[in-house]
Amino acid sequence: MIKKFFLIVFLISFQFQAFSQWKSHYPELNNEKSQKKSNSISDKNKQLFDFHIFNGFKSKALEDYESALKHFFKAIKINDLSPVPHYEIALIYNSTENYFLAIEQIEKAIKLDKDNIWYLQLYAQTLFNISDFNKAAIEYRKLIIKQPTNDELYFKLSDLYIYSNDYKKAIKVYNDLESVIGISKMLSMQKHKLYREINDLKGAILELKNLLLLFPDDVEVMEILSELYLLNDEKDKAFKLFQLLSKISPNNGRIHLTLADYYREKGDNKKSYDELKLAFKSSNLSIDTKVSILISYYQLLAINDEINSQAYELADILIKYHPDDLKARAVFADILYTDNNYEKAKEQYLLILETEKSKSQLWGQVLFIQAELSDFEGMLITSSEALEYFPSDPLFYYFNGLSNKWFKNYNESIESFNLGLQFIFDNEDLLVEFYSSLADIYHILKEHKLSDTFYEKALSIKPNNAIILNNYAYYLSLRKVNLEKAKEMSLLSNNLDSTNSTYQDTYAWVLYSLNDFEGALKWILKSLKNGSDSSAVVVEHYGDILFKIGKIKAAYEQWVKASQIGEGSRFLSKKIENKKLYE
Repeated sequence: MIKKFFLIVFLISFQFQAFSQWKSHYPELNNEKSQKKSNSISDKNKQLFDFHIFNGFKSKALEDYESALKHFFKAIKINDLSPVPHYEIALIYNSTENYFLAIEQIEKAIKLDKDNIWYLQLYAQTLFNISDFNKAAIEYRKLIIKQPTNDELYFKLSDLYIYSNDYKKAIKVYNDLESVIGISKMLSMQKHKLYREINDLKGAILELKNLLLLFPDDVEVMEILSELYLLNDEKDKAFKLFQLLSKISPNNGRIHLTLADYYREKGDNKKSYDELKLAFKSSNLSIDTKVSILISYYQLLAINDEINSQAYELADILIKYHPDDLKARAVFADILYTDNNYEKAKEQYLLILETEKSKSQLWGQVLFIQAELSDFEGMLITSSEALEYFPSDPLFYYFNGLSNKWFKNYNESIESFNLGLQFIFDNEDLLVEFYSSLADIYHILKEHKLSDTFYEKALSIKPNNAIILNNYAYYLSLRKVNLEKAKEMSLLSNNLDSTNSTYQDTYAWVLYSLNDFEGALKWILKSLKNGSDSSAVVVEHYGDILFKIGKIKAAYEQWVKASQIGEGSRFLSKKIENKKLYE
């Protein structure tokens, strides 16, 4: 009951307030036609007219436009010489975007009261709403004549000209307003923009120069003017302004950047770099701008020591002045990585990952570095954690499988690769890596049928992948099966990469398995010449081939040499002990 009572009191109060506002806002009895009409209607009709006007106001205030329109139209029927209901109907139509109906009503209101400012303003605005810029401009010019100090009208008129791309007329309107209110920064800035739209750089420069006469220490105006000088190829004038700005606003990073560019063009690299350092120390220059500059150093790191030193110094400044922004540390890590300083780069990326775990690129970068460093322990830890945050990223399954394989956790490795396969889409290179890795593991586990199946899958996608061709051929030769296929694949891998000593050793061993010992000798010598003389396996192979062609002593010497280099086959010690070939 209390809420209902309060609402009734509020509505009654609102009704009286709205009615009194209407009486004061629309003194229609001063209108000659309305006065005559008012005298010609009865008191009863006058009361009825006021009733509909009042209720129209109330409905409109409550946004019950349908009811409001009914009341205002009824008021017109009672007194068709009153402009008020026409105006109110136009307001409603305008607010509901029925602009043509609004124009019809406001024109009737103006016909009844041609000097009413409110009517004229609504008419001009509605014409603007329907993009009738020419008529709207005419109405706003009429309004300016009536109210020459109303700056809002000038802005409305200038907006019209801007919308219709008549920038010169818009500038003239601003000039007219300037003659009324004096030089204003806001007006001058707007005019300079319009001058630039019409490619009148001299006009834009003059506008800002005049503004600086009144506001000689305005940094924003000086910055824009200096840029205009640059655009107008007046670099010396721009430079003088930049120097002045750097003194007035020493923390303005953009000014120091511009001066750095200026000095670089002049060939003064020292001053250029000094200004660049000041820009990096500026707190009002965004870190994104600084990062983009440092990124441009990446490809220059290897050019000379000076560029390299600058990149590291700027990165240090970036971290010092943006200690809590991970972008600073990330760009430093990128520089380290680009400079082949993988260990320190890894440290920086791992520091970032302590705080920021939501970016898969960071995890990937760490894993690639760990792979580069053969840090399989770190790779296993990192990939396992990455999968907690990105359980559908196949790359992380790949590194997890790879590291588990290195630790001989073959079942875990197979599980990772099989899970990762489910998430590979439109990435043939990664798919081939998964297939070939599974093939390698199944070979180790002596599940040769599965191993061959995955090698075939990989080669069906990338038939000229030299690594897969070599590995598949070598494993077939060890098993002494499908040797002709092995020979064909191994030869193709050597044709694809003719200087690879590992591929040459494989081909030699395939020929050995085919009892082509002379051919095997030829290819094993190629392999040794290309760097395989440091491989225990290849040197042992050499000894085996020598033994097959009857060079027992030479074979023994190579077996001994292989044992001194490192780990050979499980038969190597027995071969040396008995000076006999075991397979």
